[in-house]
Amino acid sequence: MAVNKDGKYTKLTDDTIRLLEEAFAMDCPITEACLFADISTPTYYAWIKDNPELEKRFNELRERPFLKARKTIMKGIGENYNNAMDYMKRKKKKEFGDNIDLTSKGEKVIPIYGGQSNVSRHESDKENISITKKD
Repeated sequence: MAVNKDGKYTKLTDDTIRLLEEAFAMDCPITEACLFADISTPTYYAWIKDNPELEKRFNELRERPFLKARKTIMKGIGENYNNAMDYMKRKKKKEFGDNIDLTSKGEKVIPIYGGQSNVSRHESDKENISITKKD
């Protein structure tokens, strides 16, 4: 076991840091990363408290999977119209999304739970409610 600058035994070794880096590069949560590196979570938190640069490095590594996913998405957009539209629907919902505009023409909206109205409806109420699909 390694010895730190105060002469105490520590698991903070290059191998442990490498294992934590590997886990965080897979976007593991802290508890999983600690299990992977065979350390306790209190030990992890003590280390990053004393080493803020280490925490910064781990946080940066956790972004890698998102960058890889983004790269894959962007590649897929160029290869397929449906992929491109799915991306646009998510990023620009107002412009490309499947929006449904529900209006009540200024009347009180009666909530419906489980497919059933919680109050009785009159036939005349139905004409005050319109459902339109926005283009």
